Amino acid sequence: MRRSDSEHGAVAALFAVMVSTGVVIAMGALVIDVGQIALERQELQNGADSASWTIAAKCINKPADCTMAKMSLVASDYATRNTKDGTADAQICLSNQTAQCTAWKSPGACATTTVTGGTSVEVRTSTRTGSGATSTTLLPPAFASAMSGSVSSGVMAGACGRVAWGPPGITKVFALGISMCDWKRMTGNGTQFYGPLDPLLSQLGLYSMLGLNPPTASAEGAIAQVLPAAVLGLPLPSCTTPVNLTEPRGWTWLYDNSLNPPDANCEISLKVGDLPRGFALSGLLAGKPCRDRLQAIYASKQPVLIPIFDQIEQTLLSLAPTYRIAGFAPFVLTGYDTLLPGVLTSVANLLQGNGLPSVLQKLLCTISACIYGYFTKTLVPVDLPNFGTGPDFGATIIGRTG
Repeated sequence: MRRSDSEHGAVAALFAVMVSTGVVIAMGALVIDVGQIALERQELQNGADSASWTIAAKCINKPADCTMAKMSLVASDYATRNTKDGTADAQICLSNQTAQCTAWKSPGACATTTVTGGTSVEVRTSTRTGSGATSTTLLPPAFASAMSGSVSSGVMAGACGRVAWGPPGITKVFALGISMCDWKRMTGNGTQFYGPLDPLLSQLGLYSMLGLNPPTASAEGAIAQVLPAAVLGLPLPSCTTPVNLTEPRGWTWLYDNSLNPPDANCEISLKVGDLPRGFALSGLLAGKPCRDRLQAIYASKQPVLIPIFDQIEQTLLSLAPTYRIAGFAPFVLTGYDTLLPGVLTSVANLLQGNGLPSVLQKLLCTISACIYGYFTKTLVPVDLPNFGTGPDFGATIIGRTG
């Protein structure tokens, strides 16, 4: 239906009134200022996220440098580099150094999380404009402040990023246990790991992507079976200098505490502190699933998580001692000697090209059955990290938790 002529020009008249009273200008100024605040918060969020991931990566790569003082500088650097004007405030709190954390000044708090365990860093960024005497923690309104009657001096915007890392919460692992002593010997007490080359580099390239130094090369090692060499009183390939025969060393197949064998994939459910058992002659008694899985792992040259034990409770008459699980480590198998020839033979040293282990090691391995390989490091990003406990043996998961 056609409108009456009396309504013509009503909108134009109303608009003229709004312009004359400053309403339209005020609305425009409000839209612009709100957009400016949103942009500021996005820049601060980018700074908080990049700073928290970088700090986590640095702490994983070099724990000795993971201090509040050093990591605060990292946070400030990333916070300022992610803002257009190059200025922003940043605060951090490391979960293992909370006594040094100060009261938060930023209005941007991290979201609550249900993730427990591991170590985390929380980074909060907030507004900082200008420099020197003109520096302020408020983002001033660009247009509204110029309007008649404006009393706003600005707002403080803020953002938060939290990243956690730690050993994975393991449920099932390959049932091949290796001593902590051998892990220390082959990694220089956790300071030297082998960085896998192709095709592993494509799978573990997260180190370079996060700016971490890749694991450095170390020699392939021979690990003798726990028994019978220990029963015969023979020293196994040295884990310590001088040799300490009381320190557990070697490898063994693990069974649960009721001596049930591993599953069809040669895996066993374990967590730190568990006390699985292992037969004294497990190299001979390993079932077909474990022999098949060992062959598959050997052929793939891929790292596999294995349990690390630090205590053996046994007597000379015990054929099934218990092994205390201290943690889990990524291990690459490169060879295997057995008392039954033809199952699998060891290969030449892949890293240094100097052939098989020494004559003494080879003699001991002939008596005791050896596995050959090296320990590496893995860093896996996950959406909802499930952290375990115990020392870091090279297997780390990382994820955002706020």
